Amino acid sequence: MPDSPVLPTLDLQHTWRGALCRVRVFRDRVTAETSYERETLLPVPMEAVSGWRIEECDFDAVCVEFVTMTEIWRVLLSPADESLADMALRTALGAPMPAAS
Repeated sequence: MPDSPVLPTLDLQHTWRGALCRVRVFRDRVTAETSYERETLLPVPMEAVSGWRIEECDFDAVCVEFVTMTEIWRVLLSPADESLADMALRTALGAPMPAAS
């Protein structure tokens, strides 16, 4: 049976100190949503994303940063999911941006 374009190939969710975060990778797109540093759970405007990278946030979370012209959207994931997220995002979005200074 062929892969369904409706089902994600990877679906990662994490709740961190009250923040809800999710990254979904499909064959043809990536979606993400976060309430980290936000008033409510909001979708990341993926059409405006110019790059991405993974940074350490804390001992119990890593940040997937989606960079737009006006801001950085941080989606927190479990450190156990870091390598899966990195591989899937590299495949879907290309190489990550350099680490933030």
